[in-house]
Amino acid sequence: FAVEETVDTDLCAGNTYTTNTLVEANPPNGDACQATDEYIVTQNPPCDVTVEVTCEDSEGTDCEDIEAPEDCVQDLTYTYCIDNPGPTCMEVTDFVRTITPPGGEVSILGLLTAEIGNPPLICPPGENAFDLPICVSEEVSTNLCTNEKISVTTKITAAPPNGDMCMDTGMYMFTVPTPAPTPPPTPGPTP
Repeated sequence: FAVEETVDTDLCAGNTYTTNTLVEANPPNGDACQATDEYIVTQNPPCDVTVEVTCEDSEGTDCEDIEAPEDCVQDLTYTYCIDNPGPTCMEVTDFVRTITPPGGEVSILGLLTAEIGNPPLICPPGENAFDLPICVSEEVSTNLCTNEKISVTTKITAAPPNGDMCMDTGMYMFTVPTPAPTPPPTPGPTP
């Protein structure tokens, strides 16, 4: 025989639920007996964070549409937009980017804390003092005459209360056409 009980819970809260059961039996022709059992359920809250990357030159042209430049080194604006489509608030614990070439991971968590405060907490839509997605930008001098693909990758890690970390990555890639070679100077007239 079984006994059931239904309890309403908030699965997004990341709580632990413990059920203890004690059963006593008194058989008519025997000794009384008892049994106990414990059942523990820990529900990790759902975790979902996203990041997207965009790039523009100083005139607002998308980096994918930049034509062969006259000046090789230019300041490009890289923008990183973060969203929390999940049901719980999360603290961003790590936010890094790598621009290749030259490569090398750089923390951009400071850009986020400057924008939304410390700790960098992002909540579902309607629960923030700011709109989502939240975007932060940085200007980086970039050599556009390498004739290589330039890629920007980002990685963000966030932690909901009482839950496992969640992570997302974003990538943006572009190639700038090489400028046409400068023709050699024409020799002067010969006497």
